[in-house]
Amino acid sequence: MKENFIADALIFDIDGVLLDVSCSFPEVIRLAVKGGWQKFCGGESDGGGYCAGHEWALKRHGGFNDDYDIAWTLLSMAAASGEKKLSDALPTPERLEEELKSFFRPLPQWVRGRYGDRVPRAEARALCAGLYGCKGYGLHLLERPMLKRHWRELGLPVAVYSGRNALEWELAKESLGWEDFPDELIIHSDHGIEKPSPKGLEILCERLGVSSPVFFGDTASDMQAQQAFGVGRFAAVGGLLPEARLRFDTTELAVAAFAPASDSK
Repeated sequence: MKENFIADALIFDIDGVLLDVSCSFPEVIRLAVKGGWQKFCGGESDGGGYCAGHEWALKRHGGFNDDYDIAWTLLSMAAASGEKKLSDALPTPERLEEELKSFFRPLPQWVRGRYGDRVPRAEARALCAGLYGCKGYGLHLLERPMLKRHWRELGLPVAVYSGRNALEWELAKESLGWEDFPDELIIHSDHGIEKPSPKGLEILCERLGVSSPVFFGDTASDMQAQQAFGVGRFAAVGGLLPEARLRFDTTELAVAAFAPASDSK
């Protein structure tokens, strides 16, 4: 159904919006927590570990746009427990939600202040990066496009605001077939701008010369960035944000609600 709103640009998050990452980043976190518990903490990695309940709590929170820091945070929480087995050390999803009530930015300061400096952040992030991989190798090869059309075929100016870094963006372009996407129309973490800051949306709109964009996202940090931006619309994709005013089951349906009619067939 078309909303009574005329968009002048389409701005996309990547993970869970342009690319189906259900087999990559959650698995990176799961394997990094399991492997890191042994490597960094000398613990026993039994049957417990990162699960859908943890994913739900973290992605709805707004402070965990970086999946590598999710692994580090969970390992730090587990290390602070004093338990040996991962199943005992890792907080339940319910306990995790309680812990997140004390969250403040910047994330590293909160983690170290609350759980200590028990797990080396740089090494934990490197473990995640190795699992995610690089060109021709790693879990990123399991990612699949959620939008069939090329960015030039969408009928409106297109930009991207993502928590990925530059290397991960290059891998995403290859997966999408968007190798020709202009570098000036992507804001990623290596630019020093991260959601939920609205700064990425502000910069992209200025570069596009637009004022009424639709920002397509799937997590709380996406929605919070658009709310702070204060103009345009936020279109939630998937099931993580049932409270969103505009929510769509798929990216194709979300784009069809705002793209010109001739491109929405």
